[in-house]
Amino acid sequence: AQAILAQAFAILNVVFWLVGAVALLDMAGEGHNGLGECASVMSCGQTVGPVPFPSLYIGSIVNDPQERVARLPDRIKSSIPSEEPRPGPRGCVYRVLEPYYTKDSVDDVEEAMMSGQISSGASWPRQLASQICSLYGVPVALPTSSGASALTVALLACHLTSQDHVLVPAFTMVAVANAVKMVGAKPIYCDNAAGSVNPGVHQYLEKATPCVKAVIVCHTYGIACKEIVELAEVCAERCWWLIEDICESMGTKAENGQLVGTFGDFGVASLYANKPITAGDGGWVHARDAKHHDHLKSLLNHGFDPAYHFLHFETAPNAKMNGLGAAFACSQVKLLPQIMKHRAQLAVWYREFLAGLSGLTCLEAMTHDAPWVFGVEVADRTTRDRLRDHLALHGVETRNYFYPLHLEPVNFYSGDAGVYDIVLPHAERCAQVGCYLPSHSFLQRDDIMYICSVVRSFFETHRQVPELRRALGWANVERTKLLTA
Repeated sequence: AQAILAQAFAILNVVFWLVGAVALLDMAGEGHNGLGECASVMSCGQTVGPVPFPSLYIGSIVNDPQERVARLPDRIKSSIPSEEPRPGPRGCVYRVLEPYYTKDSVDDVEEAMMSGQISSGASWPRQLASQICSLYGVPVALPTSSGASALTVALLACHLTSQDHVLVPAFTMVAVANAVKMVGAKPIYCDNAAGSVNPGVHQYLEKATPCVKAVIVCHTYGIACKEIVELAEVCAERCWWLIEDICESMGTKAENGQLVGTFGDFGVASLYANKPITAGDGGWVHARDAKHHDHLKSLLNHGFDPAYHFLHFETAPNAKMNGLGAAFACSQVKLLPQIMKHRAQLAVWYREFLAGLSGLTCLEAMTHDAPWVFGVEVADRTTRDRLRDHLALHGVETRNYFYPLHLEPVNFYSGDAGVYDIVLPHAERCAQVGCYLPSHSFLQRDDIMYICSVVRSFFETHRQVPELRRALGWANVERTKLLTA
């Protein structure tokens, strides 16, 4: 009897699921917007989508990516990035970025493991913090689990409320907007300045509201905001917090020669594997005023109070970096000047070998020109996609420029579709016509010459593509040399 009853329940579940699937198809056919269902499903922590019977929801079957895209407004559907190019027969020989570290990093991790110094409470995070303080000339630096968690902690330290607005670049990584939303504030998206990948003072002030309490500057792609000095003055005059997101610009210098990350109240950085120095994952938050130390330390550790171990006075995340990650990164801090010098040399080579090429514009040049990645822009999206396909065919990986935050599908699915009425022409154009080329510490002059020759052969069809001398995995070979030196 129990077996028969169990079988009956199983059949009933299948019937309910089929009814739900049919209802879903009916709604799709009728153009039902499903926002109510989306909100209810999101509140349950499930994948976004119109789900009549959430308990029977199977995301991989009912709510596939194509269906989610099909529901978006036409403005978004027409601008979303194309599919990534497929590598040619020799594979992706030149990756856009490669992690760079030496045997010292491996030795330090081994020492941490042998001594049991592997947690966030170990000596290695404190040692890393000390090195960051020395590098940036700040009194406070705390390693974190990621660049995103560092930004979240910095925003929490600004005491923002649901009524507060934060001015953010539209042309940056989605983690910036996510962090603002996660602390309960509202991001206000700002356009790029003409010819730049960053907003200027005018673009920030143009979007300012009476509710603005903080400003985030990102120094996108390692290009310093040209007006960071003036922007810092504006923020001070208006009592706005200034947070510098240097996740893509550690070691980058502003036009006056000062390191970016030293103009704002807080600086936040990422130590992800594609950054100049890395912990695999991780990051840090630093502050120019020592008074922030205790609060930041509490905010990245569940709101612990040093006087009462299990008594908490505020809600806070766990954003600490573990000892192994800190040990891995410590020895790399001293390498940053050398790494940035090499980035500057890459920019010189790219600009030299692409000079005079009709139909292509290089990333804006700075006084201290050492971008994290080297970007190029072409006439239109079709040309950009064809250029990327051409480079992939010849073993060169590329990445599209950022998709603007105000157009991200998450706004539609989280009930904030009103931001789609905003037009930010410079950020939107960059997203359609820009991509960046390989930029990492293993690349040499001949490598950049080859990459640029492939680019030129796309625009100058009479030009022959040179022989690809590198083999798949060559950067791993070079990395092994560093680890066995």
